[in-house]
Amino acid sequence: MPSASAPAVAVVGAGFCGAALAWHLARAGGPRVTLIDGRGEFGPGLAYRTGDPRHLLNTPAGRMSALADDPEHFVRWARTGDHAVGGGSFLPRGVYGDYLRHLVAEANVTCLKGHVVEARPPAPGRSAVLALSDGTELAADHVVLAVGNLPPRLPAGLGPQVRADPRYVHDPWTAPGPAIAPDATVLVCGTGLSALDLALGLGGAGHRGPIHLLSRHGLLPQAHRAPSRPPEPHPPAFTDWPATARGSLHALRAAARLEATRDGDWRDVLADLRPVTQAIWRRWPADERDRFVRHLRVFWEAHRHRAAPATAAAIAELRAAGRLQVHAGRVVDMSLGTDAITLAIRPRGRTDRVHLRVAALLNATGPSPDPRDGADPLLRDLIARGLLVPEPLGAAITDDGAVIDAHGRASSWLHALGGLRRPQLWETTAVLELAPQCQALAERLRGRQ
Repeated sequence: MPSASAPAVAVVGAGFCGAALAWHLARAGGPRVTLIDGRGEFGPGLAYRTGDPRHLLNTPAGRMSALADDPEHFVRWARTGDHAVGGGSFLPRGVYGDYLRHLVAEANVTCLKGHVVEARPPAPGRSAVLALSDGTELAADHVVLAVGNLPPRLPAGLGPQVRADPRYVHDPWTAPGPAIAPDATVLVCGTGLSALDLALGLGGAGHRGPIHLLSRHGLLPQAHRAPSRPPEPHPPAFTDWPATARGSLHALRAAARLEATRDGDWRDVLADLRPVTQAIWRRWPADERDRFVRHLRVFWEAHRHRAAPATAAAIAELRAAGRLQVHAGRVVDMSLGTDAITLAIRPRGRTDRVHLRVAALLNATGPSPDPRDGADPLLRDLIARGLLVPEPLGAAITDDGAVIDAHGRASSWLHALGGLRRPQLWETTAVLELAPQCQALAERLRGRQ
């Protein structure tokens, strides 16, 4: 059942990227836009739909504007509801979700609830066609993949049979968890920001039992320091750094030591690097990028993706009270008993095993970057047709966001935003990187009307 009217741009996914792109396209009489979302939630996406006030943004409000050319936009909007909000405030993620809903409403675009399962390229003189799972077909001159984070992989050491066990939650942000007794033992696979949110959410829901966090290195996100100095107006001379992962690490450490002599610390150095992190990544040859991912990525992410000060303090309180334990190691065996899930864990650097009996097992290992891992029917269709080339970190995308097909050709109609561009950009999941990406693509699409 084809639609009666063909929008100029169809955006698949209505989280941050979809909302920001739609706003920019609608500005100054841009092309007609249809936002398509399987959950029918236009704006907040998975990241910002939480209503738990303990789930805080991990970036201060002054750096969270969805509009790259208006850095104070989010702070001004937030102050309409709370005059005390400042650029250094760490607000609840749900508030940011409301902000993105506001952007979509202000853009006044068509919002369509549905799952896109197929994309057919344009024929001569005709538009591309998107097929939805309910049989609807939608024509568009341009299609933008703004699919956000892909589902997580099964944590290492867990057998596939755990997927059918109701005590295991594969993706806590998309599926309700099991009913957990207040005194039950819970294991969270992962020690990143999502794991911290789950731990705080359990505590806020009245859970009193032991909570265990497990990852290979057992590294928790570092905390933001408040207040911090503003970034330097001129980024470091990174072009003098060696074009290797190890050489860049040594240069970064040297810069942090120098910063410490000026009463700063490594956080200030990372803030200065934000505008040039993508350029540093692009300077490295493929083998150096692979080396970084294998050996340094976990340390980078623990320092780069930091926790709000209040979040870090709450986690520290749980640990001090003995209610939260953090483990470095890996699961080497698992048994699904009738009364508990028993896991054998080999602590990092040791040969013995530690056994843990839990009533619930939550996966917070983070999204998989590889589009081949998920069950998204649209991505599978595009890969099968040779319209999208998957890579371990995302997909093959040009510098201006055009999807590259299996023949190495840049598409004139299919574009991508966000995580799919990680192979080329590395840092492409945070607002500071995504906002200018959305604005740039909107300007290119407006120019093709």
